Amino acid sequence: MSLPLFDFFLASGLMAVGIGTDVALATLSRASRLTGFRVALFWIFGVSLTHTLFPMAGYLLTFFSIQLHPAITPTVGVIAFALIALYLKEELGEYGIEASKELSASNNHQQLMVTMGLILAVSWDALWSGPAKSAQVIGWPEVWVWASFVVVGCLISVLALCALRLGYRVSGAWQNSVLGFVAVLLQHTVIAYFGMLALTTYTLGLDLPWWLLMQVSLSLVVMTMIGLSHYRKRQQLGVH
Repeated sequence: MSLPLFDFFLASGLMAVGIGTDVALATLSRASRLTGFRVALFWIFGVSLTHTLFPMAGYLLTFFSIQLHPAITPTVGVIAFALIALYLKEELGEYGIEASKELSASNNHQQLMVTMGLILAVSWDALWSGPAKSAQVIGWPEVWVWASFVVVGCLISVLALCALRLGYRVSGAWQNSVLGFVAVLLQHTVIAYFGMLALTTYTLGLDLPWWLLMQVSLSLVVMTMIGLSHYRKRQQLGVH
């Protein structure tokens, strides 16, 4: 049977918004750290690829009734949480210290590893969209089913690029101001939220409200920033 293009793109667009909102939020909050072309390209390509392949994998797993999700989910949650914890350790450890504009090769490597963890954290929910997709495409021609996954991935790319451009502009506007602190706090709280979400949902199997996880993440980031600030002051006093 034929499928109207409007219905096809509407269904694909809704799916892209559903699984791409966290991508836009993570991209917007992390734009200040995606200034390098290599890291930015890795992020955009990574989230686009995972949001194309993960729904495909979820759809195929559902289609062939393979019960693989429960076996790999806890491991993915731990990996995502660990990589995001590494990111926060490095980022908060450098907060308040004027960094060189030229990143070293080791820093670039760390950024790529952290970016991989974030891609995993914000993309894993796309895998679970596969079973929902299998219900959405009932009656679709097979070629449209597979094409829809590619369209969703392309829409995610556009969404991430728009969020990145917006993040660049906003970051430049509030840099070196009081809002700069708020921006840093928001950035790390959102990233910490993704780590907490991955750990509680995928590893612990807990369905906690988003606002509770956000509050816990905010508290942890604030306490870490305060602790690091006191630690640096003690170091400076020790030097003098």
